[in-house]
Amino acid sequence: MILLAALCPGLRAAYIDSVRGNVDLKKSGAPDWTRLADGEKTRLAPGDELRTARASTADIFMDDGSRVKLAPLSAFKMTAENKDSVSLGLYFGRVRSWVKKFSKKFEVRTPSAVCAVRGTDFMVSADADGNSRVEVYEGSVLAGDSRGNTALVREGQFSDIPNGGSMREPGDNPNEPGDMNSAVGDPRQAARAEIYGEISKEDVLARAQEEMQSAEYQMRKTAIDAFGNRVRMEEYTIRPADNQFKYVVLNTRGDRFDFGKILFTFNAALPADLSQATANMITSPGATAPAWYLTEMNSVMSNTLDKVTEDAAGGSMEYNGSLTNPAYNLVFNNYSFYAAGPAEANDNGGLGKWLWTKTNYNVGTNTTGGLTYLGQPTAIITDQSSPSGSDVFHTFTKNTYGDGTWIGAQDFVLFDDGDILSLGDFSSGLGAGETVDQVTDRLNFERVYTSSLFGGRTIDVMYSAKLLKDAGLLRFE
Repeated sequence: MILLAALCPGLRAAYIDSVRGNVDLKKSGAPDWTRLADGEKTRLAPGDELRTARASTADIFMDDGSRVKLAPLSAFKMTAENKDSVSLGLYFGRVRSWVKKFSKKFEVRTPSAVCAVRGTDFMVSADADGNSRVEVYEGSVLAGDSRGNTALVREGQFSDIPNGGSMREPGDNPNEPGDMNSAVGDPRQAARAEIYGEISKEDVLARAQEEMQSAEYQMRKTAIDAFGNRVRMEEYTIRPADNQFKYVVLNTRGDRFDFGKILFTFNAALPADLSQATANMITSPGATAPAWYLTEMNSVMSNTLDKVTEDAAGGSMEYNGSLTNPAYNLVFNNYSFYAAGPAEANDNGGLGKWLWTKTNYNVGTNTTGGLTYLGQPTAIITDQSSPSGSDVFHTFTKNTYGDGTWIGAQDFVLFDDGDILSLGDFSSGLGAGETVDQVTDRLNFERVYTSSLFGGRTIDVMYSAKLLKDAGLLRFE
C-alpha cells in the first residue's frame, strides 16, 4: 500500500474539472460506469471510482488549488474526503499530484507501499502486479513498503517499491517529469496495461483500427457459432516491441461484441519469420535450448462488461534430462487466473478477482510445483463433462471455490457452417481433392465463459485455426 500524506487546509470538495478522451466514473454504490463529458465539473465523493482509457486523462481539483492528474490506462478510488483528510486509492496506472503545502492530510494509496509527502509535486505509479514507483519533482516524500522499511525520497529522486518486497534505495531519477498525457513510457509495459485496462467496445475498436494498419497477419471472415449465430470474426497480430507480439480477435454478433487479446513477451528480439520463435515456444524437441522462449504471457477475454484474465511471468525453458526423448519445456514461475464482473474490474491492478495461481508451472507437461486458490483449504469442486458425446469436440468444465464463486467454460471445435467437429470427421477421410490445409482452414475454436460474477451474462469468443496456423501458433501434423 502506498500512502502519500501532506497537509492541505481549506480543501472542502474534490471535483473533476476536465477530461480528455474516454473517462468513466462509477459513483459509490452504483452498479454501472458512466462516461463523462468534457466541460462538466463533476463532484468526486468518497467511494467514487474513476478510470481512463487509452489516450485519455482526467484532472481533479481541490478548493484550495491542489490538483491531481490521472494518466491514460489508470484507475483510482476516492477512498475518503472530509474536513481533515483526502484519500485516493490508485489501483493501477499513474497519478501526479500538485499539493498545496501546510494543508490537511492528503493521501494516495497503491497496493505495495506507504509514503508521506513533504513536498508539492510528485508522481506515483502502480503496475498490474501491484509494484509501485514514486518520483519526486519538488520537495520530498517519506516512502515505506509493506514490510515497514522507510526512506526519504528527495527532489530529483525516485524509489521502486515491489509488491510484497523491500523498497529500493532512493536514487537519482534520470528522467524528466513524465508526460501525463501518455501511458507508461516503456512500450512493453504500455502493451501489458492495454491488455487488461481497455475493455470497452469503443476503446477496443479504436485500438484495432490503429493497429491493423501495421498488422503482420490479418484475417476477416464470417462463420456460424455453436449456437447457430452468425459471427463476424476479425483477427490480427502485431509486434508492440521487438520481443513481443500480440494476437487480437474481435467477434460481432448483431449488437453483441466480444473479443480476446493475448500478449506474448520473449527473452530476445523476435526474428522476421515469427514462426521460428513460435513453433517450439511450448516444447522444443532435442538437447539444444531454443533461441527464443516466452518470459511473460498476458491475456483477456471479454464481452466489454465482464472479463477473464490470465497472467504468467518468470518464463524459462527447462531441460527434461531424457536420453530417449530429450526436450526443453516452457515453465512459468507464476501462472495466475482471474475473473471479473463490473464490481471486480479494478481488483488486483485491473486483473479482476483472483481465482488461482500455479507455481513452477510446466506448460509442456501440464504439471505444477504448487497450486494456491481462492477459498483454501476448502477444495475446488470441479465438474467436467462432454455434453455432445465423448466423440464430439465439445467439453464443459466448471470450478466452484470455497467462497461460492464459480466459473464455467465450454469449448468447441467447429467448422465454418457451425457443425461441431467429431472423431468421425477424421475417420471418414478427406474429401475428393481436399488437402489437410483446406480442411483446417475451415475450422474454428469457440470458448464460452459463464460465472457467478457475470450477472447472467456470458463471454463468447470464437477464433479461427487459419490465422493461428499462419502465425505459427498452431500446427496440424
